[in-house]
Amino acid sequence: MAEIEKQTEQPYGESEDLFALLSVAAPVCALIITTGALYLGRPVLLPLAIALILSVVFSPIATRLERYFGRLISAALVVLVVIAAISAIGYFLTIELTTVADQVAGYSDNIGNKLAALEKTAPPWLQHIKDAVSDVQRRMASTNPALRQPREVMAVPVPASLSDSLKPVVPIVNGVVQTLLIIMLLFFLLYSRKDLRDRFVRLAARGRIPIAAQAIETAGYTVGRYLLLFSLINLGYGIAVGTVAWFLGLPSAPLWGLVAFLLRFIPYVGAMSSALLPALVAFALFPGWSKALEILCAFVIIDQVAAQLAEPFIIGHGIDVSPVALLISAMYWSWLWGIPGLLLATPLTACLKVAGDYIPPLGFLSILLGADRVLDDYHDFYRLLLELNPSGARDVAIRYCDKNGLDRTFDEVIQPALLLMGEERAEGHISDENQGLIIDTTHQLIAELGNRFINSRISPSVRVLGVLAPGELHFLGLMMLLELLRKEGVVATFTGENKSPDEICDLVKRFTPDFVFISCITADCLPATLELVAALRSISSRVTIIAGGEAALHHSTELINAGCSQICANPSEARRAIRSFILQRAKSRVPGAARLPRGYARENNWLSRN
Repeated sequence: MAEIEKQTEQPYGESEDLFALLSVAAPVCALIITTGALYLGRPVLLPLAIALILSVVFSPIATRLERYFGRLISAALVVLVVIAAISAIGYFLTIELTTVADQVAGYSDNIGNKLAALEKTAPPWLQHIKDAVSDVQRRMASTNPALRQPREVMAVPVPASLSDSLKPVVPIVNGVVQTLLIIMLLFFLLYSRKDLRDRFVRLAARGRIPIAAQAIETAGYTVGRYLLLFSLINLGYGIAVGTVAWFLGLPSAPLWGLVAFLLRFIPYVGAMSSALLPALVAFALFPGWSKALEILCAFVIIDQVAAQLAEPFIIGHGIDVSPVALLISAMYWSWLWGIPGLLLATPLTACLKVAGDYIPPLGFLSILLGADRVLDDYHDFYRLLLELNPSGARDVAIRYCDKNGLDRTFDEVIQPALLLMGEERAEGHISDENQGLIIDTTHQLIAELGNRFINSRISPSVRVLGVLAPGELHFLGLMMLLELLRKEGVVATFTGENKSPDEICDLVKRFTPDFVFISCITADCLPATLELVAALRSISSRVTIIAGGEAALHHSTELINAGCSQICANPSEARRAIRSFILQRAKSRVPGAARLPRGYARENNWLSRN
C-alpha cells in the first residue's frame, strides 16, 4: 500500500512542476507568436490598425453628427473630412520640403564655411583621434594590393520584360490600394460601430469572458476622448511652433508647424525630433549659431508648456500610461511596422491599456502599461511583502496612515492587499510561506497603526469584546474593527485566537462587556457559532451580541434566532451600532431626555434603522 501511494505521489509532483513551467513559458510563447503574426500580417493588419485608430478618434464626432444627419451621412462626412485633411497634408509636405531643399542647396558656401570654422575650433584630442583613424586607413590601404583595372566591355541592351517595367509602378499601386482599403474600413467601422460592439459582446459571452456592452462603450469613449484631446494639443503645439518659426524669420514656417504636429505623436522623442530639421535649416541659412539655438530652445519650451500645463489641465489623468511603457511600445511598433508603427505607438498603447482596464482576461495589460497612482499604494504594500521586505511594507502603510488617517489606511491599503492575497493564494500564485508572512506582518501592523492615534475614552466607557468563532482562522478584519473602535474612545479587547467556547464565556463573565462582536467567516464554523451565541445569551440577557462575516451574513436568520442582536455587513455598521448605543445611554441619563434636540432623535433613529 505504501508503495502504491509513493508511485501515485511522484507523478503528481512532476505534473505540478510541469504546470508551473508551462505557466511561465505560455506568456513568452504567446508574445513570440503574436509578434510573428503582426510582422507577417503587416499588409492586412497595418491598414486595419490605422482604420481602427481613426474610427476611435472620430467616433465622438460621428456620434454628434448622427443626431442631425443620420448614421450614413455622418460617417460619410467624417471620412470625407479625413481624406481631405490627409491629402492636404501630403501635398503640402511634398511641395514645402522640395522648396526647403532648393533653398538649402543654394547656401552650400555658408555650410562649408561653418564646418571649416568648426573644424578649426575642435579640441586637440579630437584632432588626434581623427589623425589616428586616417593613419589606420592609410596602413590598411598599403597592405592590400591594387586591384586590376577592369576591362571595358560593350553591353548589348536587352529588351526589358513586362515584370521589370511594372516594378516602379507596384509600390504606387500598393499604396493606392492600401489607402482605399483604409478609407473603406474607416467608413464601415464608423457606420457599423454599434453593431460591431454588440457582435463583440456576443463573441465574448460565447468565450465566457465577463464583459458588458457598457464597458466596451465606456472604454471606446475613454480612448476616443483621450486621443482626440491629445491630437488637439498636438495641433496647438504645431500652431505655436509655426508662429515662433515665422517670428524668428525661418522660411516655410507652416511646414515646421505641421512637422511638429505630426512628430509629437511619437512619445517623448518626437518633439525633439521636430526641432532638429528646422535647426539644421537655420544653421545653413543664417550666419552664426544664435538662430539655430533660439529655435531649439523655443521648441523645448513650447513642448514643456504643452506637456506640463496643457495636458494635465485639458486631459487630466488621461489613461495613466507608464512613460517606460510608451517608450518600449514605440520601439516595438517601429520595429514591426516602421514609420507608420512609430506614429501609431501612442494610440495603440492607449487602446491596449484601456482594454486591460475593462476586459478582465486582459488585466495584465493594465498592470504592464499602467502608470503608478497615489491611490494604488496597496500594490506597493503587497509587492514589498512578496519581496520579503516587511519593513518596507510597514513604511508604506505608516506613510499612508499619517497622510490619510487610520480608516482610509485599513480600507485602501490593508483590506485590498488581504483580498488580493486571498485571490492569488486560491489560484496558487503564492506559497504558504508568502501568505504566512503577509498575515504575520499585517497582524503586527494593525496594532502599531492603532497605537498612533490616542483618543480620550468615552465617559462612562463602552466596553467591547472581540471574539473569533470557534475554529475560525480569519481574525485580521476583527482586529481592524477593534482598532477603529479604540480610536473612537471605546474600550475594545480581543479575546485571542483558538479560544474554546468555555474560555470565551469565562472572559465574558469577567469582562462584563456591553457588546460582543463575533467574527464568523467560514461556513464550517457556523454550528459552533450558534452554540456560542446561545451560551452567551444564557450568561447575560443585557449584553448586545453582534455577528459579522460572510458566513454570518448568509445565515443571519439562524443567528438572530439563537440570540444575536444584529448582523453587520461591514465595520461601518458595527460602528454605527456603537454610536446608537452611546446616544441611547446618554438620552437615558440626561434629565429631561424627552426634550433633547430633534437632531439627536433623528440620528438615533437613523442609526437604529441601519
